[in-house]
Amino acid sequence: MVKVNEEVQASLKSAKLPILRRRQRTGNTNVVPIGAFKFLDDETLLISGQFFKKTLANLRENPKIALAWWGEKGGFQIKADITIHTDGDIFRQSVEWVRGIKDTLKPKSAVVVKITDVYTVKSGPDTGKKIL
Repeated sequence: MVKVNEEVQASLKSAKLPILRRRQRTGNTNVVPIGAFKFLDDETLLISGQFFKKTLANLRENPKIALAWWGEKGGFQIKADITIHTDGDIFRQSVEWVRGIKDTLKPKSAVVVKITDVYTVKSGPDTGKKIL
């Protein structure tokens, strides 16, 4: 796992809708916008899955993701390994957190994201360069 620096964290926190990409074993790729996420520490994100249906099935099939975004503080792509929680402490904490944002949301899963790589997506000669 890699530790994400403040620049990457600030960039993701300022992004309106990061896009989660995952690949099915069949080779098809799917993307979905992510609205409820937060850093648990410098190496780990938590994504709450309120509306995941096809996404949850895909994540169970292949627990590797890419998350990309662009916002007012630049953009990056992270690659990560994930674990899915639908019960237990992590899931309950995620439900509490999300209901604190909007009490009508009903999380179906808590996805713990262990960041393995970080790439830049800004234009120029370093586009796609692995930075962490």
